[in-house]
Amino acid sequence: MALKAISVTQLNRYISRILKADPILANLSVEGEISGLNKHASGHWYFSLKDESSRINCFLPRDRVEFLRYDISDGMQVTAYGNVSVYERGGSYSLNIRDLEASGEGALKLAFENLKKKLEAEGLFDENRKKPLPEFPRLIGVVTSPTGAAVQDIISTVKRRYSLADIIIYPCLVQGPDAARSICEAIEGINELFPSADLIIAGRGGGSAEDLWSFNEESVARAIYASKIPVISAVGHEVDVVISDFVADARAATPTAAAELAVPQLAAIVNTLELYAPRRLFPLLESGLNLAAMKLRGLKNDVDITLEDRIKNLSHRLQMLRTDIEMHNPMSALERGCAMARSADGALISRVSQIDVGERISVIFADGSIKCLVEDKEVADESRN
Repeated sequence: MALKAISVTQLNRYISRILKADPILANLSVEGEISGLNKHASGHWYFSLKDESSRINCFLPRDRVEFLRYDISDGMQVTAYGNVSVYERGGSYSLNIRDLEASGEGALKLAFENLKKKLEAEGLFDENRKKPLPEFPRLIGVVTSPTGAAVQDIISTVKRRYSLADIIIYPCLVQGPDAARSICEAIEGINELFPSADLIIAGRGGGSAEDLWSFNEESVARAIYASKIPVISAVGHEVDVVISDFVADARAATPTAAAELAVPQLAAIVNTLELYAPRRLFPLLESGLNLAAMKLRGLKNDVDITLEDRIKNLSHRLQMLRTDIEMHNPMSALERGCAMARSADGALISRVSQIDVGERISVIFADGSIKCLVEDKEVADESRN
């Protein structure tokens, strides 16, 4: 005898309850390759996990996306953690994901390259915005594990090289899913609580790619970029390269190398000062002053020669102007035997046609003038000119 018919909604709801009640499906991990990744405008991510012969739809809610440690992409092998649930309206099931981890070195490398390209495009690696390291730091903040070998290496190296510097250890996790948040809080904490700090060293000792991954996370890169205090990235061994190396103001191959980069050698500074003790400094100063005096005399000679040439030039130009003025001075012409004629009203007479017979004119010579009465005039024949 057939059971009583139920609605589609009732069927999907029943299946949903069955799946939720299964302890395996409520908390499982699934390995597969990401395919068809869709980062929806709502903030949710949709994709499929597939293997050689099958696939399952996956849903990653917005509030879990921000906690991802990896910048995922199609083709990446991952392990997804979550539960299977039914979408009752569509009658389909999917894997609701709480967290994702990259599987294997190939996936980690792809995640690394994805994030590197993204941050580089945003300008976080730009050399022009990086802050210079202080030459003589007084206060150094160290962001690392308080129990690892790295913190001891940094402390011993700084104290050995430059005992004048003080060190603040701001402890944090450097490995595991909560490490990135802990590192960010430490960097932000030093900036907020110790704004007078001259430098921050952030890092840890060596380990596997997975162990070092916290320094490849986007949140750590952005915390370093936002730091107002210069940051040295010191992660792993010399061959290890992480995202924080690119965004930091300086990169050191190891924590010990970071300490060497952070401070000068006090002994070398003292030796340099002793080298320039007064008994040695005075001869150097005297030599320097003599050299400066010689250069000054040379400059004076150059200036004297330049001024002399300039004066000669100006004198020559002045003489030419004087000659030119003399040539155009009417009084000079009078001295040479010429005379000027003016009418009764004082107008200068340059042509015979300006004078009438019977008119009185004045004739001016170099030493005086005479009054004349014009009795006759003769106009030159211009055709003969």
